[in-house]
Amino acid sequence: MLGVWILTPSIAVSRENTDSLVLNRMFSYRRNYGHHIGGMSQNVYLKYTYTTERRNATLFLVPTMYSIAKGSRSYLGEAYCRLNFREQNDYDIQRQVVTGTIPHHRNAMPAMLQMITPAIYDETIYAGHILSPFHRANIRFYRYRVVLVVGGLVRVYFTPKVLNTQLIRGSAYIDYRTGKVLSAEYDGEYDMIGFHVEVSTGSEDNHSLLPQQCDTEAKFKFMGNHITATCSATYNCSITLPDSIRNRSDLLLMDSLRPRRLEDYEEQVYEELRRQTTDTLREEQPQEKRRRSLTDAAWDVISDHLVSSLKATSEDAYFKMSPILNPMYLSYSHSRGLSYKIKIHSQYNFSPHRYLSLNPRLGYNFKINQFFFTAPLRMTYNPKRNGYAELTWANGNRITNSSVLREIKNERRDTIDFSRMNLDYFDDEYLQAVNNVVAFDWLEIMAGVVYHRRAAVNKAKMAEVGKPTEYRSFAPMLTLRLRPWLHRGPLLTLNYERSIKDVLRSNTEYERWEADAVYKYKLRSMRQLNLRIGGGLYTNKNSSYFVDFTNFRDNNLPEGWDDDWTGQFQLLNSSWYNASKYYIRTNISYDSPLLLLSHLPLVGRFVESERIYVSALNIEHTHPYFEIGYGLTNRYFSIGAFASLLNEKVQEVGCKFTFELFSRW
Repeated sequence: MLGVWILTPSIAVSRENTDSLVLNRMFSYRRNYGHHIGGMSQNVYLKYTYTTERRNATLFLVPTMYSIAKGSRSYLGEAYCRLNFREQNDYDIQRQVVTGTIPHHRNAMPAMLQMITPAIYDETIYAGHILSPFHRANIRFYRYRVVLVVGGLVRVYFTPKVLNTQLIRGSAYIDYRTGKVLSAEYDGEYDMIGFHVEVSTGSEDNHSLLPQQCDTEAKFKFMGNHITATCSATYNCSITLPDSIRNRSDLLLMDSLRPRRLEDYEEQVYEELRRQTTDTLREEQPQEKRRRSLTDAAWDVISDHLVSSLKATSEDAYFKMSPILNPMYLSYSHSRGLSYKIKIHSQYNFSPHRYLSLNPRLGYNFKINQFFFTAPLRMTYNPKRNGYAELTWANGNRITNSSVLREIKNERRDTIDFSRMNLDYFDDEYLQAVNNVVAFDWLEIMAGVVYHRRAAVNKAKMAEVGKPTEYRSFAPMLTLRLRPWLHRGPLLTLNYERSIKDVLRSNTEYERWEADAVYKYKLRSMRQLNLRIGGGLYTNKNSSYFVDFTNFRDNNLPEGWDDDWTGQFQLLNSSWYNASKYYIRTNISYDSPLLLLSHLPLVGRFVESERIYVSALNIEHTHPYFEIGYGLTNRYFSIGAFASLLNEKVQEVGCKFTFELFSRW
């Protein structure tokens, strides 16, 4: 029960009615008084410091921390930015002027940037994490104590009912009349960072939902490293710079923009940098200077290519490659084994409404010793209607064709054990060209062609038994995506594909139909219900062909927790995807940040989200097939345990594991 104490000089009186009144006003403030900030822009001054209490060589392996892993133990940075808001938790940061002692003005601990604009009135304070105690939907996660203060102010103390990284503790001063949060301070821990935040929102007459000032102190501890960081954000700065000024390093200009003077110790950091630079240049011989420059350049290359994302931007172009040595891209599942992947994103802008992008995805699956790649080259010509033309070159999963093996066995009735020769395994390489456009708000159309070349793994034996070593197919395709209820209902997808023989050496013929429905129903407090149901079938059986569905296929390069853990079968044998001329599937999962293990005293504080899975499948020879599972994710990894049932009997038990370490860095 909520307890309330109203303090006077001589007596404390319980007032539950006052308690409910204050909390209701606080929860209703955004609806009653808040101004919509979509489309707003503000000038923001940022000041950030990094102090190394302890560090060792492992700090070089932490993404974005290379810049402060060597050299000075204190770093200072400043930035004058333009923030363009779509929502309070959805905005772009345009850095206009940057200064500081961090080499090349790189971003360190980018998670800090998420904390400069706390959306205290939203369900989550930061985009997708930290349940806000100032939102009505989260009242069941917190205990509140209300204290009346002089001058029409109320102080509300909030503490979490269970220890968890999605909850915070602290207090806030509330305007008794309107329920506006005038200022708040809170402590929490998320993504390996412990933080203390102090935020002020201005006077009670200012109904903006944006803060006026936000100061954050964070502590990062990892494998003996201890870093303390601070970030101070001052909003609504009066000076507006031209849009042409971007990433300019100009200390004199920053002196004129800075809304408040630096602290003495911050001035000392700047002065120490100037002194060290002057002394080094004075004492070094030209040969030593060149050697030092080469050493620094070598370390920069190692950092950029191995442990940090490689980025390059210009006015019209953008390039980013994921780190080569990053455990986040290493994953394991019981059925698919160990895999590793690399992602590349690149884009060239011809104009704001026309741009070319190339986003390859590379990976290797150690279980089947196979390299996979997909390289989609896309020309977007109408972003508003999702209009684009795309050419994709890729090699698909190694595919089986049991019909080829059956034909060989029927033709060669001898004692040879063909099952040991891998005659039903083929490597797949394909080229796909499509055009996509949103014809209406509820209908998206994608049409094109796909060309497959499937080569036998054991070419010599296939030739020996008189069968083709390659099967080619040329197929026009059509995909319709329908949202009859716009964004309030499921996404319906219809796929049709028909192969035509004798076109570009095509020697296979088939006709494939598929239908799929996906619905992610978002509930309150970061909970979500994920639903998927679909089916497909082949209707043309005039020649040998490969069963290769679009929405029901094996994934040898699985993604992380947020990408493909929902809507996939985790234990299904890879050969089953190509063994049936039809399928009917259903996948259901439920996400919650505080479900089962989150409530346990010792381990619950480390659990960020939990998920329950139920999946069902009906194909030839295996009906019904069920999978049930439970998974959780935290700052280090995601893990799930699954069990499969076939004909109401337990078939297999397995697990899936992916690293989440520094996934948001």
